This record gives sequence, structure tokens and C-alpha cells, in this order.
Amino acid sequence: MIEKLLKSLGLTKNECKVYLTLMKIGSSVVGEITSVCGIHRRNGYDSIERLMGKGLISFVVINNRKYYSAVNPERFFSIIEEKKAILDEQKKMLSSMLPKLVASDTSYKQDVKFYKGKEGLKTVYEDILKTCKDYIGYGPGKQIETVLKSYLIHYVNRRVSLKISAKMIYDIGSKRKWFTKKPLVEVRYLPEQYSSYAALRIYGSKVAILLFSEDAPIAIVVDNMSIADSYRKYFDILWEHAEK
Repeated sequence: MIEKLLKSLGLTKNECKVYLTLMKIGSSVVGEITSVCGIHRRNGYDSIERLMGKGLISFVVINNRKYYSAVNPERFFSIIEEKKAILDEQKKMLSSMLPKLVASDTSYKQDVKFYKGKEGLKTVYEDILKTCKDYIGYGPGKQIETVLKSYLIHYVNRRVSLKISAKMIYDIGSKRKWFTKKPLVEVRYLPEQYSSYAALRIYGSKVAILLFSEDAPIAIVVDNMSIADSYRKYFDILWEHAEK
């Protein structure tokens, strides 16, 4: 768990081993460090140099030998703040450049967009929030939790905070799911045999067709008001026949 956290902060596998070893054994020479870590001496030197560059290791010279020590773990708070400052600056730069990028991006003007993978599905959900309009749709019920996991909780909370209402049709097996009981959502259900990995979201002038496959999720978004209005009519028919 600790190693996973350190990796998320930018440390390599060997750097994690070296740092955690020094935290455990205290000040030591390279030979002992690499022996305890179980890594090659050359890799040990490289990891130590990078850790020193990150301000996570210090050394003293005793009898012409270097003894390395791990610095206080509170140094990681500084690393996080440094990363945050960089991200804030990048966000500021992107905000200033976005109008120019959008103006020069011919794909932005297209009516149909295709997305792949779980991140592609998330992009569509972010677009729904950005549009900030009430929406309707159906499916995929239980499968949405499997594919989107914790992002779904984050998305639903933001939808509620933005006061975006939704009318959704799920399979009957989803009736007790937490996302059917959140504020600003009205839900109806269809029999289990109509359940599938396919889903639909209609928001503003857009229709999103989504496939919540665990192996290869995809999404297609069509931006056309006439098509969106046609799908709304189909949804209304399905809504009338769905169970409350």
C-alpha cells in the first residue's frame, strides 16, 4: 500500500525499495542498501541519485565512505504541493489557450464523435455535466457500476450539486441500486430480459450511444437537434410502458 502511494508520487519501483529500506535500517552505505533491497548495485546507485535529486535522501561522508539516509517523510507534502503548483499553472495556460485551440480544431465542428475505453465513457459523462441540461436515457443498470466504479459516485454527486435532473429507465434488477435513489432522478424499470450493456443518454442537442463492455467500452455522440428530438419521442413511448 505504501509502495503504491509512493509510486503515485513519482517514485520508481527501485526508488521505493531504496527509500523504504533506508527508513527501516537508517543510515547506510550503498552495498548494504542494495543487499537489503535485493537490487543490482548499479540500479541502487541510479535510484539513490534520483532520490537525492528529489530531496528524499541525504548523505554524510565518514572515513571516505558515503552514508545515505532517508529524509523525513513530510518531504512528500512538499512534493505534492510542487506537483499541484505545476498542474495549476498548466490549467491556467490551457484556459488561456483553449479558445484559440477550439477555433483551429476542425474536428470540434463535426456532428459525430467516437470515444474508446473507460476514459472515453467518462468524457461523455463530463460533457453531460458541462452541457448542464436535464437529460433522459436508459441502461445499463448494474453494469454501469462495474465499468465506471468510483467515478460514478463522483459524477452523481456533481450532477446533484449542479441541479441537473434525469429521467432514467433501467432493468428491474437495478431497482434497489443506490444511484436510483439519489435526488433529482426519476426512474422506471423494464423486465430483466431487456437488460444489456448498451445505453443511451439524450442531453441538449446530443445523443450518446454507449457500450459498457468491461473489455472494450465505446461511445458515439451525435450532435444534431433533430436526431435528439426523435430519440426523445422514442424514449417517451418506452417511458409510458416502463414500470414505476
